[in-house]
Amino acid sequence: MNLRSLVPSLLLGAALFTGCDEHVDAVDGEVSLRPGSGSSGGVWLNTSTIGTTPFSELDLKGNVHDGVQFTGAKVLRPGNVWLTVVEGSVMDGNLKAKASNGVTYTGADLVGSRWYLTLSNADTDHDGDHDADDAASVPTEIWISAHQQVSPRESRYVFETFDDDGNAVPVCNADSSGNRTAIPIKDITVDDFTGDMAPRKDTLYLACTSGAVGKAITWGYRPWERPLPEFEVATRMVRADYCFDGMSWTETGMPIQVKDKYNINTFLYANDPTEVVWTKTGAACINTPRNLTYAASQVTCNGAALPTCAGNVGMTTHKDTLFWTKIDATDP
Repeated sequence: MNLRSLVPSLLLGAALFTGCDEHVDAVDGEVSLRPGSGSSGGVWLNTSTIGTTPFSELDLKGNVHDGVQFTGAKVLRPGNVWLTVVEGSVMDGNLKAKASNGVTYTGADLVGSRWYLTLSNADTDHDGDHDADDAASVPTEIWISAHQQVSPRESRYVFETFDDDGNAVPVCNADSSGNRTAIPIKDITVDDFTGDMAPRKDTLYLACTSGAVGKAITWGYRPWERPLPEFEVATRMVRADYCFDGMSWTETGMPIQVKDKYNINTFLYANDPTEVVWTKTGAACINTPRNLTYAASQVTCNGAALPTCAGNVGMTTHKDTLFWTKIDATDP
């Protein structure tokens, strides 16, 4: 990546912006892209797991959801005093825990807190399936080992758990800065295959900053500041999900410039080629795919090629435009 791409990925107030995709499947050193039948690479929506079990969402009322059940939590107070959590919640991007003493703890006060879960249908024998040889349910726990207060409305937490050998390991993969943080999001559920988002009451979504959902927040597009459908488009833009079907057309480290309707980010090099104009309902047009392995004519959605962007395309060319992205033409 050249120096044109080394601009911080979170820039506020009509900032100049370039960012990089990250995280793909790798097998024997080969990058596996998601486009095509059955492949599973591209930029992931989220990168959190407990052992071999994918983990993103918790029902805070204790209902089984996505194979995980939240069974309780405790917060650690000075003097090695443990208090039972009677209610967990999310406010904006902050996790909150109301304890048995009537006090609600948040931020750095949650460091050391333990969150108890039951994993249903876990692959306990690690053979890649879920059958009679696997345990019906597995009790486990995660805990908060570190906290960063980004703003009064946003926290980032490092969650850890035990691996099979009893070692403490992070729940999230490392992002491009080496951080393994997660940002809490209130009351959403995300389809890991299609990328569709929907409201879901009493739900905690932990968005790793190494995945597209968390990355969209670090780029400035916070779901508590805009309608959920617009945040969903932001995650599709991060992943180069041109067809709005969950298929990612990019790979790790590919630079991107973003201009948006919110005046959060704008182009650093306006003469670089247009990638895509992103609207509320889909990609309005495409010029140069982010991954130069592909030509625009190869990007077909529901059997039809996306329209080519006009030479004078802009933020007002297409109705309901949210983002306009450009590639870095000089990146090797």
